[in-house]
Amino acid sequence: MHLRVAEWISLLAFSGFVVLAWRLDLDRVRRMKITALGSGAVAVTLFASLVLPHLVAPRAASITRDWIPNLLVLLFYSQAGQFVTRADVDVEARLERLDRRLVAPRVEWCARRPLGGWILTYLELAYLSYYAAMPLALAALYLSGRRREADRFWTVVLLAAYGSSGTLPFIQTRPPRMLGEKWSVPLPSGKVRAFNLWILRHGSIQTNTCPSSHVAIAAACALALLRVGPVWAGLGFLAVAISIALGAVAGRYHYAADAILGFLVAGAAWLAGTALAAG
Repeated sequence: MHLRVAEWISLLAFSGFVVLAWRLDLDRVRRMKITALGSGAVAVTLFASLVLPHLVAPRAASITRDWIPNLLVLLFYSQAGQFVTRADVDVEARLERLDRRLVAPRVEWCARRPLGGWILTYLELAYLSYYAAMPLALAALYLSGRRREADRFWTVVLLAAYGSSGTLPFIQTRPPRMLGEKWSVPLPSGKVRAFNLWILRHGSIQTNTCPSSHVAIAAACALALLRVGPVWAGLGFLAVAISIALGAVAGRYHYAADAILGFLVAGAAWLAGTALAAG
């Protein structure tokens, strides 16, 4: 059995983080966690691609390999979080100044009006929908009879996922919701927002990804589907990705620059994935 392009990308990404951990000035515990996460991800990838096909039916092994990247994205996100040791307050200040001009007037308008409250609730739901984006996008490939395109799909999505989280060793900022922004009016504290905050408290690495991983991954799913899947699904996911970006910024989960850069990373991943497929 040979390794898929997406599997090579995962091996290089996790191994690169392990090497970087031992070159940067990190404490031993962080280095060991990064190494353990990276080694585990490499082991899972190699087992699924080289060993599993000899243990189960070819179709079962292939389907398993299609779905494993969902787990790898979470492992890489956790691995990246171990590099975070501080917050660059100067970068935070620049990002917040930009948001004060671009985002503040619109969020404050929404927060003060009944219709705006509905808009903010929709955006919170959109932000929540991110967690289903990757499995649903892959399911769209399956349902449309394009399962053989899974590797090309994951090539784009993993490049975006690893590219966005991969900046954490170098760009470390706190999410804007943690800064107590003086311009920000209290956002509606509905059940959807409370659930989003609960997920972030218990399942996130408690730092900000710049570019936004949420936006980069959702947009990459859309672009990948537009390229290898049904066009209707790609267009639908593109609308969802835009809503996720707006929800990330309006809910103060991300800065506006994070969302913009997330789309740029997804576009770069699409171009790189196209080049790799052509090669």
